[in-house]
Amino acid sequence: MKGVDVSSNNGIVDWNAVKNAGYGNFAIIRLGYGDDYINQDDSQFSRNVQKCEELSIPYGVYLYSYALNINQAKSEANHALRQLKKVGKNFKYGVWFDMEDADNYKKNHGMPSNAILVDICYTFCNIIEKAGYYTGIYASKSWLVNQLNSSKLDRFDKWVAQWNNVCTYNKTYSIWQYTSSLYIGGKRFDANKLIKDFAHGGINPKPTKKSNEEIAQEVINGKWGNGDDRKRRLSAAGYDPSTIQNIVNQKLGVNKPTKKSNEQIANEVIKGLWGNGEIRKNKLRQAGYDPSTIQKIVNQKLKK
Repeated sequence: MKGVDVSSNNGIVDWNAVKNAGYGNFAIIRLGYGDDYINQDDSQFSRNVQKCEELSIPYGVYLYSYALNINQAKSEANHALRQLKKVGKNFKYGVWFDMEDADNYKKNHGMPSNAILVDICYTFCNIIEKAGYYTGIYASKSWLVNQLNSSKLDRFDKWVAQWNNVCTYNKTYSIWQYTSSLYIGGKRFDANKLIKDFAHGGINPKPTKKSNEEIAQEVINGKWGNGDDRKRRLSAAGYDPSTIQNIVNQKLGVNKPTKKSNEQIANEVIKGLWGNGEIRKNKLRQAGYDPSTIQKIVNQKLKK
């Protein structure tokens, strides 16, 4: 599925032309930029929303960030929420936080550290999510890899900008902006491909998350596919594929290590491989052995 993202920079968009060109599957519409000021609302936001709704083009929204600190990130979240009151929750493709520095504002006003950039993204998305909207982060692949590469942001979806014939971002993402040079009716647009089906996510509050045990059983039942496809789907749903696979292996009895005998463990204790005192006891218990039983065998061996 292909779509465009738009802002007032695109002027008055001919949405019929966009749809007829095959890019009306979805749209991401800018609602504004920066702090919560009316003069920083996108001047075409209401019109673009209205036209998409008239033409049944499903859409999401985004805010371009100028935040240099956490307080400004909070203000930007409030900006988004104020604008969202105009459309309610009658849209499908999420609320995105545009983190970049296209006009060098951040560079010229003191580029925040990577840690602060991560906290800015987290603050915005957390506020939007708590308000009941599906949310994620837009950034170039370079920014996602070099500035925003933190596990703190892994639970939020990604919209990746990589103007290329393939997206090489190696974490989970749902939208790929693959060019900034799509021309429709002489007007230039950014073009995107939809990677993830939002039929059960869009902007609604996230459903109650199933336990890893339940998901592992669903994997065994064949509901999550196989290989890389399964990993991608699990990650997109907020689960760690490795954790799920370990549970699956345990349930199926795959890769269970052969447990050493008490005799073998006692010999290892004598060789000093398990430490001494309480450290040894704790390590033995964690490995599934009874320290008293092992000690008796050790004593017997040392008396010979």
